[in-house]
Amino acid sequence: MKPGVAYITVQQFCAFHHCETVVIEEFLDHGIFEVQQQSEILLIPEDQVPRIERALRLRNDLGVNAPGIDIILRLVERIEGRGRVEDL
Repeated sequence: MKPGVAYITVQQFCAFHHCETVVIEEFLDHGIFEVQQQSEILLIPEDQVPRIERALRLRNDLGVNAPGIDIILRLVERIEGRGRVEDL
């Protein structure tokens, strides 16, 4: 774990957002966000929470699947200046 970074568990995230852990695990399997693992507990760094919330909204509100969510989030990040548009 990185010093100075706050973490929440996947279970805490799911309880707060009323979603199943399998959904978050699917996002994780598709590389939508990164976690730290401590024993058998998956920990989400606080800076990843908005990305997961956005992914959850895309899934729940628009019915986008995990591969589509990954593509959308990468494109949005490039448009917002966190990546280069030329890399598309």
